[in-house]
Amino acid sequence: MKIFSVLFLLGLISVLFSCVKKEADTNRGVITFIVGNVTLERGSEKSKAEVNKEIQNGDVLVTDEGATAMIAFGENVSLLEIQSGSKFRFDDIKSDKKFFQEKGRSWLLSNKLVKGEGVSLGTPTTTAGVRGTKFYTSVVEDMTFICHCQGKVELENSVDHSRLIPESDYLTVTKGTKTIVIDKDDLSKIGIPYVHDHSEVNNSPVGAKTNMKLEDFLKIQDLAKKKLAGK
Repeated sequence: MKIFSVLFLLGLISVLFSCVKKEADTNRGVITFIVGNVTLERGSEKSKAEVNKEIQNGDVLVTDEGATAMIAFGENVSLLEIQSGSKFRFDDIKSDKKFFQEKGRSWLLSNKLVKGEGVSLGTPTTTAGVRGTKFYTSVVEDMTFICHCQGKVELENSVDHSRLIPESDYLTVTKGTKTIVIDKDDLSKIGIPYVHDHSEVNNSPVGAKTNMKLEDFLKIQDLAKKKLAGK
């Protein structure tokens, strides 16, 4: 009986330790890839971002033009590609992760989340809350473009706090209190295929590299402005 009790206790300790370790790993964000010049701002200090550097609450990553950084949380529980010309803040990296993208572009993959865990990405115009999905965000001028690549994203307008949960696969654009949708048919009319290849680097664990040209994105941007203006 004593032997059984000892074995049971050891097993229980092992399970508890494993759970604690798993939670700690999930809440640990590490820079796994960098190309170009990326700056880490921690309080009043600024330093060159480096691979294997651990992210802390309040950290800000700033990428120069042509630079990209990849951050992983846990064993690829959440993957974040911060792209060229971006400013990205990590407000909270605990189980309910909260990020803020002031400018630029990012591609976020969040999976393997358990009950009580979540990810939210704020921008100057929206907050996107997810529970296991993949989406691409681009802040351009006073607009936020979000491509709903996989799963569902709940959008909250930062001005009037109205909410929208897209029911299909399309692009949303928010400006002020207004959010419009650009779908596959809209893009087809201006000669642009609707694909989910958004990475800036080869062999990104988030997904394939984009082939979109600048002139094509400018066409999408012009279409968004027309739709926002009700044209």
